[in-house]
Amino acid sequence: MLPSTLLADQVTVSSPDGSITISGELLSFDDNVLVLNTELGELRLARQATICEGAACPQSSVNLDMQVLVNEPDTAMLLRRLVDGFAQEQNLVGLAFPDAQGNIARVEIRDNARSTIEGTVNVSIQPGVSAFQQLIAGNVDMDITTNAVPANVAEQAIASGQVDPRDPSRERVLALDALVPVVHPSNPVRSVSLEELAQIAAGRITNWSEIGGENAPIRMLLPAVDSSLDAAFSELVLDPNRVRLRRSAERAESESQAAAAVASDVNAITITSLSGNGDAEILPIRLSCGPLAYASDFAIKAEEYPLGQRVYAYTDANLPSSQASFLDFAASDDAKSLVNEAGYVDLSIEPQPISLQGTRMTSAILSAGTGGTLGLVQSFAQDLATADRLSTTFRFTSGSARLDNKSQGDVERMVQFLNSDEARNRDILVIGFTDDVGRFDLNERLALLRATSVRDALVGALGGDALAGRMSVSTYGPLAPVGCNDTADGRESNRRVEIWLR
Repeated sequence: MLPSTLLADQVTVSSPDGSITISGELLSFDDNVLVLNTELGELRLARQATICEGAACPQSSVNLDMQVLVNEPDTAMLLRRLVDGFAQEQNLVGLAFPDAQGNIARVEIRDNARSTIEGTVNVSIQPGVSAFQQLIAGNVDMDITTNAVPANVAEQAIASGQVDPRDPSRERVLALDALVPVVHPSNPVRSVSLEELAQIAAGRITNWSEIGGENAPIRMLLPAVDSSLDAAFSELVLDPNRVRLRRSAERAESESQAAAAVASDVNAITITSLSGNGDAEILPIRLSCGPLAYASDFAIKAEEYPLGQRVYAYTDANLPSSQASFLDFAASDDAKSLVNEAGYVDLSIEPQPISLQGTRMTSAILSAGTGGTLGLVQSFAQDLATADRLSTTFRFTSGSARLDNKSQGDVERMVQFLNSDEARNRDILVIGFTDDVGRFDLNERLALLRATSVRDALVGALGGDALAGRMSVSTYGPLAPVGCNDTADGRESNRRVEIWLR
């Protein structure tokens, strides 16, 4: 679209969160830029990143046309809610159309005032590698999935000259989810270990009395074959415990069918996503080193629950502005309620006082192998006695101090929270942790390096310079683990940087 020249007229342009507002005369605009004459001089502002108010402002045109693959029906419902919310932000309406099975097949964005369709999002459910291959081949615009792109598929894309699908320009995290074991509310068993889950699935544990329950046979309903839940259960539970399923294993047709069956059968157990547990009772996971891991929002946001999952959006590296704006909205606080209503956990930051981290402190004491390290644990408890931990936890690419893609996206969100009224007058503690592999002093050095990289990223972000004077960096190395160091996943969860407010 060619620039549009107007008679100068007063307008007000603001950022989506309302924190920045600029008034001036609108001189011209095109699809991408607004040109304003202000007291500061002539400004060129990104149209998609601003809200324009005034009679001369250009009419919004969404044009959100996309072909999207999702890996399960619940993910399709999340997409539908996000598209609806995005439409409402533009004073438009989203209207969903189901397929023959009742799953979301299409969402139209309509302007009822003008009787026009402003965009169409076509949705197909396709789990597995083939969805990534279609994205890489250019057959679809987006793949929303709880499965990270496999390394071999990413290598194929790179070999064909494309940007790595794992690059931040192609991989975004929109929400969080988790696998949860669920039982009938009257079942007396109060927790289960991942090893026990694997043994039940394999038919090696067959009676509830073997894990502290009643003398009754266990009915295990496994996820549908080749579903995304089936793949995740294999990756997170079966493979680490080197277990193969028996051929006669009972399979559920869907998560909702499995949850309903468990809710009506006191001897049944199944695995669902957090968004699909229905009326069944969620069992906490008993970790190999002792503590219980609960599927709380805080634990899932901190990525400490052992069966947690990210909900990814994979796209092309060069997005049309409408698709980029949709993803920005989907990952923003404005979409928080939509994510929660779909049964997922949003990315917003949640503070938690140390008094609610009793399991954490127990792990710290149990992991202190000598009197010297026990003294450090006491110092840790004293330093944070009046502090609140923030749920967002920064993590890194393997073997480096470089933030992973989710953590890179979390930087801006964290800066906004730390500048908010809730956090503005408090000291900010940036604390690095590691696993317990190797020398204690080397672990401390690595943790301090990572904590410093997080501090630098926060200070370097827009608005982060105001935080520098309130921020301190420290490390406790392998102390206060959040996972068990005797497992690979536990060690990975322990390599992190936490943010505390005091």
